[in-house]
Amino acid sequence: MRKLRLFYKLFFPFFLLGIGIVVGFSVFIYNSTYHSVEEEFIKDKQNYTKQILNNLEQKVRTIEYGYTAYSSTSNFETIFKKPLSGKDFDTYRDIKKELSYIEMMGIEGSKHNIISLAQNWAIIDGSLKGLQEEEVERYKEEYINEASQSLFWRPIDTGIEMIMTLPIYQRDKFALGISSIPRSSIDEIVDNEKDNLVEIYNSKNELLYSSRKEERRLSSESYKKIAEEGEAVKIVEADGKKYVYAKSDYNRWIYLVQIEPKEISSMINNTRIGLLIVSTLLILLVGIISYMLANSFSRPIRKIQEKLAIQDISGKKNELSLVADSVDKIIGQNETLMASLMMQKPQLETLFVLSLFRNRITANEAKHRLKQFGYFFKETDHFYTGLIQIDNMDSQKIVDKDLYLLALNNIVGEMVPDTERLIPIVLNEEMQATIFITDENDYDSSRRIMKYFEDIQSAAKEYLNITISVGISPVYKTLISSKKAVDLAKEALHYRVNVGPASIIFYDDIAPLLNDASISKYPVELQNELLNTIRSGNEEEVKETVEALIDEIFRLNKNPVSLEVTLIRLINEIIQLGQLLGAEAKIFDSIKPLYYEAINAYYPGRIKQMLIEHLITPIIRSTQDKTDKEFRSLSDKIVQIIQTEYDQEISLDIIADRLHYNPNYLSSVFKKEYGENFVDYLMGFRLQKAKSLLQETNMPIKEIAETLQYRNSQNFIRFFKKKVGITPGDYRKQYVS
Repeated sequence: MRKLRLFYKLFFPFFLLGIGIVVGFSVFIYNSTYHSVEEEFIKDKQNYTKQILNNLEQKVRTIEYGYTAYSSTSNFETIFKKPLSGKDFDTYRDIKKELSYIEMMGIEGSKHNIISLAQNWAIIDGSLKGLQEEEVERYKEEYINEASQSLFWRPIDTGIEMIMTLPIYQRDKFALGISSIPRSSIDEIVDNEKDNLVEIYNSKNELLYSSRKEERRLSSESYKKIAEEGEAVKIVEADGKKYVYAKSDYNRWIYLVQIEPKEISSMINNTRIGLLIVSTLLILLVGIISYMLANSFSRPIRKIQEKLAIQDISGKKNELSLVADSVDKIIGQNETLMASLMMQKPQLETLFVLSLFRNRITANEAKHRLKQFGYFFKETDHFYTGLIQIDNMDSQKIVDKDLYLLALNNIVGEMVPDTERLIPIVLNEEMQATIFITDENDYDSSRRIMKYFEDIQSAAKEYLNITISVGISPVYKTLISSKKAVDLAKEALHYRVNVGPASIIFYDDIAPLLNDASISKYPVELQNELLNTIRSGNEEEVKETVEALIDEIFRLNKNPVSLEVTLIRLINEIIQLGQLLGAEAKIFDSIKPLYYEAINAYYPGRIKQMLIEHLITPIIRSTQDKTDKEFRSLSDKIVQIIQTEYDQEISLDIIADRLHYNPNYLSSVFKKEYGENFVDYLMGFRLQKAKSLLQETNMPIKEIAETLQYRNSQNFIRFFKKKVGITPGDYRKQYVS
């Protein structure tokens, strides 16, 4: 009995103390996890709400910009203040082209219509329609007469409808732009994978969109209360429910994403179950350990008692020895794991830097990772991001570019000391990136970085036989800003098209130039000349015109964004022409690389080559038969007009106006088919008519000259003598005699 009493006196205190520790630890872990999950959940909801706002607003702004840009053109008022019928095909085509441009740049699936309130016509779903006076009056009364704004939003059965009064910068509104954004397109923008309740309200308290296709859940009183919350993304309560709230400063829309308590509960449910299981196992373990400790401490007494009782009890291995053996084993495994981790450190550090550049890591995570990698920054430490890109793509074809980038990465690692950088990485298939560490009091840091890159350029030329250019971001204070820094460094690299290869460009040096050249400039005349040469099918002329057009675009547009917009517009114009000419559809299925090249427009020569090889030449060859027939038909029409109207005032401009073609285009077509220009053919035909009239009639020479549209008979006589060798009078005498 004495031995049992001693055992339980030791066992129960150990066991109760262990249970207290396990329960306290479990409660602490649960609370910490719950708050962390709740905080991350709300942060995700806020980011999700802000993302919806930004994505939808960006798309909507694009549509509004399209209408604004079109209404600001010089011929907008002329078009929309005159009647439009089926005969005005060119005007209709121009309007359709502008609507197609708005559709391409806007939200996919949207329908864009435009209405002339001045002349009661509209282009709706691509068709020209006349409007009743009642419809026009209703539009004016609803959107123009009493309206103090020029942009209206309203919910419709299929989605959201935008109505914009035009022109946007004039008081006199005589047109409407109407865009219908389908619900399916908004669903794609919302990208609601977790079936969140997402609601969007306009400034008139109208429900524009609900992700669950239900009636509005928010009462009018709650809307008024929420509408006063300002523009910050925050958590609000309404009608007994919690929402993530965001308000657009652009169109005053309110975005609400409902927070379901069961979502957090379901997220933490597995944690609860896991903690319960772990706590139960730990309590069992505490019981076992308590038993072992009590037994261990009581064993010597028991052994003494046994000895006194003269009992032969075989000894057992002490549990503490087993623990010591286990600790030795764990230490050995830990050393092996640390050695493996040190071998993988470069790969892990590379992934960390990539996460910084892609903005996929939080400030706390970054701080923790930096400590793991052995980086300890001071408060005065600042950073630069440098990007390296290979230049000589036009002069030589680099087959294994990834190997060259890897070699450049190794050169950077060797030339820049470890203390002045993070690990250099290959950012993508085009660029190598390095984050430099500098002190804000080090005023020579930018000069030193410049020197590093000059040495790297020399090494690349010497060892790899390639030229490289470098873009360097502005200085920034926290590594979390590395995503923005790499974007600005890319902009600096874009500017290489203006300064040439082998450049080292600091963003700070070109920022004022980028701001001054933010508006894209488009050489329309050269574009029209190119389209005409494509129609003519002359591949040599096409190459020359493409050369001139691309060089002019690069000369006019210094800003990368404006250059990108201009090149994409040119590609779209050529595609549209190819479709009008009836080119094979498969030509347009493989032009994504061309768009990619336009977005990353570093090399004019590359753009020219791809335009000619992948788009223009296939279009010309695909439509050659059709074009030849069109040329023959047009040429025959011109000849017919000459032969029937030679005695009237006639010119290529008059014929072009009658046939609805460009005079220069008709001139090239006629010369290609008949081997001589229009004027020579006309004068030659009139000369033949003059000979006939001199031979067959007694008509005076002056009257013949007037018939052939010579205002001065002397001009006719000089022309006739130059071509025939004798005067008209002598020519007639030969046949009269």
